[in-house]
Amino acid sequence: MKSTTDNNVAMLNERYFLKCLDFAQNPIVIWGEKTELLFANTAFCNLFHIPSREKAIGTTLADIMRKGKIKAIPVGSKRPGLKVPEVLQSGIEVLDWNVYLEYERSPNERQILSTDMYPIKDAADNVTGVIEIYRSHEQEIKSARKIMGLSAGYDFNSIIGYSQAIRDKINIAKQFAKSSANVLVTGESGVGKELFAQAIHNHSSRSKGPFVALNCASFPSELIESELFGYVEGAFTGASKRGQTGKIELADGGTLFLDEIGELPYYFQPKLLRVLETWTITKVGDSKPIPVDVRLVAATNRNLEKMVEEGLFRSDLYYRLQVLNVEIPPLRDRREDIVPLAEYFLEQFASDGKNQAKTLTNEAKRLLSDHLWPGNVRELKNVISRIAILSPDPVIDAGFLESILPVRKTPLVRNAPEAGPGDTDERRIQRAKEAIQSANADLVHLALEITGGKRKEAADLIGVSRNTFYRMMKKHELL
Repeated sequence: MKSTTDNNVAMLNERYFLKCLDFAQNPIVIWGEKTELLFANTAFCNLFHIPSREKAIGTTLADIMRKGKIKAIPVGSKRPGLKVPEVLQSGIEVLDWNVYLEYERSPNERQILSTDMYPIKDAADNVTGVIEIYRSHEQEIKSARKIMGLSAGYDFNSIIGYSQAIRDKINIAKQFAKSSANVLVTGESGVGKELFAQAIHNHSSRSKGPFVALNCASFPSELIESELFGYVEGAFTGASKRGQTGKIELADGGTLFLDEIGELPYYFQPKLLRVLETWTITKVGDSKPIPVDVRLVAATNRNLEKMVEEGLFRSDLYYRLQVLNVEIPPLRDRREDIVPLAEYFLEQFASDGKNQAKTLTNEAKRLLSDHLWPGNVRELKNVISRIAILSPDPVIDAGFLESILPVRKTPLVRNAPEAGPGDTDERRIQRAKEAIQSANADLVHLALEITGGKRKEAADLIGVSRNTFYRMMKKHELL
């Protein structure tokens, strides 16, 4: 039999342990077998508007909800519901149960929470209670951001270039960064549109918030909505049991970067427009709007104005996007930046100490400057990486560089074929078509060669969507 001293020590230890739980920011509560309150830490009392913990002990969960005028509505449902009674009955734990808490006394105080419920059992395996631990929706999003690394690593100092053309664009972008308005970054594939987007974010008042990027061409049209808005459990066949937080919600308090916005499915464009007008989202399979505070930066290599004229892009969304516009010049229009960029990429390649630092001769620099670079900075970086790997010497001369640079073939027919003996107009047209098809096949071959067979990068290089590039490969029997 335990002595009085042992009992007192045990009581002191129990009180100390329960007191320690008051320092936890997560609401923690223990329910008895009839859903009566056995313990609640300070965070739970604050969440459920319980003024006196001592007086609330023994009160049932339903009474606590009624007295506090609080409704718990499971995400994906329209009716209030409680999960604790089910856990008491089944004895099975419930993890990541997502619920809205709505407060009648303060309607604007609604919160989204996730809760884990663990059954408490005695020595005979009978359920005697439930311990419940809550997590705020903000905690969930912060965890997701940390795991996904949603941050921008580049600023305006990361943009290499001394030409007036690029310096002017940097200055414009810096001014735009101070605004909260939407920004549309345009330019050919490979000019560095995402680099500018990240720099705008890091130069803005949102720099400490998340930077969330999504390539609109990377997802099938039927998945873009769930990717941006998120979804709740059971929203569609194959949906995760935990649901998913969408990219827009992850960007709350920061910047959402939508790359290749011209590839956004037409049916989805009004839904994005609605978000830009209201700054609320509704997850797929749910009916509750969620407010978000997001700054949108979009980018495209396509002519959106022409797409509007052709009925491929909504005019109202186009004008909503193009509040502020930065057009990044192609590399051929700022040739004085080619050599500094090439030297920067060579330094990057040798920065880990495992690779030999290499330099360019003056003749090699001239050869680089004279090249057209239709793939812009991305193509230049790929070529320099290949040169740095393959060059046996620390000094790269023009001869070696010329052996690495891709030979440019004319991508399109410049002049209509002249009529030969016995040629008909139909035959001349047919020959022109064949020449174009041959040039397109060469273009696909060349893009794959430059990118080392990486299809997504090859598609970006020639300025088409990934799906279009796959069709071109299939047409020319390259799959």
